[in-house]
Amino acid sequence: MRFWAVFILVLATSLPAAALAAGFAKGSIFLSKPSVIEGETVLIHAVVANDAASAFSGELVLADDKKIGAVPLTLSAGEAQAVSVSWKPQSGAHTVIAELKNKDGETVEKESATFYIKPKPAASAANAASAGQASQSAAVGSSQPIQNKIASFSPGTAEAAAPVFQVMDSVREKAADFLDNQIAKAKSEIEKRPGLVEGVQTENLPSTFDWLWTIVYTILLYVWTILRFIVGYAGIFYPVLAVAFFYLLWKIISRFRRPRY
Repeated sequence: MRFWAVFILVLATSLPAAALAAGFAKGSIFLSKPSVIEGETVLIHAVVANDAASAFSGELVLADDKKIGAVPLTLSAGEAQAVSVSWKPQSGAHTVIAELKNKDGETVEKESATFYIKPKPAASAANAASAGQASQSAAVGSSQPIQNKIASFSPGTAEAAAPVFQVMDSVREKAADFLDNQIAKAKSEIEKRPGLVEGVQTENLPSTFDWLWTIVYTILLYVWTILRFIVGYAGIFYPVLAVAFFYLLWKIISRFRRPRY
């Protein structure tokens, strides 16, 4: 009788410790936006809580048909965290599986959620041709790697900045298209103006006016080409834009702080 009493007491005291551990709350896996279209980049959020009396150390692994990403995770006793991973899915239904693993690589808990990704709208033949021409003449590097870098440090900041990047990328595409046209125009103007070649007759020699325009268009060609290079590469454009913004801000602040005599 005494044996059974001790056994029941030990079992009763061990059950809460076994039940309380790091894991997911119900419905804790969700996307950063309710409706997602193929080609868009979203954040997968997962809320993890540590109900145990001791700290938890491990990682959260997210996967679909293949691994999406993994985030190192350390939770103090009673602590909860929202973990985010960037995801660019294809159209269709996707079952995202989140695995919480300890530092030994053992799965502590697993949770899943299914999301439906809408297909891209079908483009008309005219729009497809226009898009193809734009991609050839105004191709610009995507800002997605920069957004992913920001998301790795601060998911909230990345989510807030996503609309700004989207607008700026659209502006870059239009600017690239404009610069491509100007580059083509400058090349055409340079090619149709005669050059100074030995052996030609005097009447074929370019006039001073032609030489002047040749120099002007050559300078413009170099300027447009440099600007096109900056606009086309996100890794150059956004740092240059940031430097210009902070310089302008500094100039404005300096002007207002200038002492009045």
